[in-house]
Amino acid sequence: MQKYLINRFLLVIPTLWLVISILFVALNLLPGDYVTIKLSNLEASGATTQPAEIVGELEVERTLHRVVGGNTLESVALQYGITVEELLANNPSLDSSAELRPGSTLIVIDGQLLSAISRRERMALPENTADGVALLIERNPQIEFGSVAGEPYAPSGETLTLRTSTTINELAAVNRVTPEDYLNVNIRGTPSNEDGLLAADTLLLPGVTIIAPTREITEASIKNQLGIDKPLGIQYVEFLWDTIRLQFRPSFQTNEASMDIFLRALPRTLHLNGYALIVAVLVALPVGILSAMRQDQAVDYLLRGFAILALAAPPFWIATMLIFVVSPGGIFDGGVWSIPLTEQDARSIFSSVSGFFALYTIPAVAGGIAAGASLMRITRSELLEVLRQDYVRTAWSKGLRERAVIRRHALRNAMVPVLSVFGLLIAALVGGNIILEVLFAIPGIGLLLLQRIYQADVPVIQTMFFFIALFVIVLNIIIDVSYALIDPRIRYN
Repeated sequence: MQKYLINRFLLVIPTLWLVISILFVALNLLPGDYVTIKLSNLEASGATTQPAEIVGELEVERTLHRVVGGNTLESVALQYGITVEELLANNPSLDSSAELRPGSTLIVIDGQLLSAISRRERMALPENTADGVALLIERNPQIEFGSVAGEPYAPSGETLTLRTSTTINELAAVNRVTPEDYLNVNIRGTPSNEDGLLAADTLLLPGVTIIAPTREITEASIKNQLGIDKPLGIQYVEFLWDTIRLQFRPSFQTNEASMDIFLRALPRTLHLNGYALIVAVLVALPVGILSAMRQDQAVDYLLRGFAILALAAPPFWIATMLIFVVSPGGIFDGGVWSIPLTEQDARSIFSSVSGFFALYTIPAVAGGIAAGASLMRITRSELLEVLRQDYVRTAWSKGLRERAVIRRHALRNAMVPVLSVFGLLIAALVGGNIILEVLFAIPGIGLLLLQRIYQADVPVIQTMFFFIALFVIVLNIIIDVSYALIDPRIRYN
């Protein structure tokens, strides 16, 4: 048994790898324009364009630090990579034993790091800051640059030349957009394009006002933020590494952690599916056993007809009929109870027990009846097969009561195939109750998955499918092990 369990758990790794690889390929190759959706969401939330003046020169100021509670000279010096002595030299009013007052300001550098200026003024892309520093040094040969923590800085009071002219091509490159993004918003009549002759290589002098597309709503920047501007192979390797560490990418649409979104929806699905599973077992096993015990009798025909009807009727139809029965204005004028669709406390049994049963009973009964129908049929057929075995006939011939024969001799032997169906039933309930979650406004995994597929929110979809696949794999291992507990004749060598 131990060796078997080890082998089964080792199989989890390649199985999960295959599942997430197929998922990655499917989500990245199937049609789905999540970039356009992201752009639309940002524009709808107020993201737009903004006018910006091309800056040619900059008067260098001191680099300051505002003291917060807990700051010391040592911690501030460590934060900026300088020594306490350098910090004291820039702040003559302080001594080494002085306590820093929250809200006060310290001079960290008597000037500004060229790397900070390069990033702030968009001299180059953030990952190419060294290129921006080199440009500043090249364009300001008259300035003697100092050094702090191994980085050059411009002394305060100096006038630093940033650029003498620029073009749309250069602006687009350092803002991670395309020249077309700029040209699309600087149409004829705007300050930078009054005559309509603005082109990607037109020289723009300092002082010219140009409309800059807000970086967050350009296609190029969206692809960079989402990590989909890299080759597909690199994306795949990064996805595998993130999955191994359970560090899933944030949502494409809301930037919220995918794991947090999944964990927030999980309890509602567990509530609904756990309740539905209890209903399925309580309905299926007694009905299946009774139907087998009364084979070809009126009760058997009635119960088999019930099972066929439950299999044929969609859960949402059963739920709709039940709503009509219990709600006010249905069969009963006053109704049996009111379903609290909008009450937040009713969505968790830990917040409101009465509200939980009022909200979850109908979807759980509808899902449980539909799921339990197949379980009832397999229970009946397997039990009938066992009842025809010689050892069961021997038990009958000994004069044992019907209940003892069923419970002690027949039922356990019939349960192995039933358990297999039961495992599939649990896995199916995870995705099978999507419509019920939508119908009853239960924000569980099913409803969340439907919403995120509509939004093409790939990281959240990947996270959810990973955990669903992991759940199904582990569930199958548990079921395999439980076979030996039910039937002692089964051994794993």
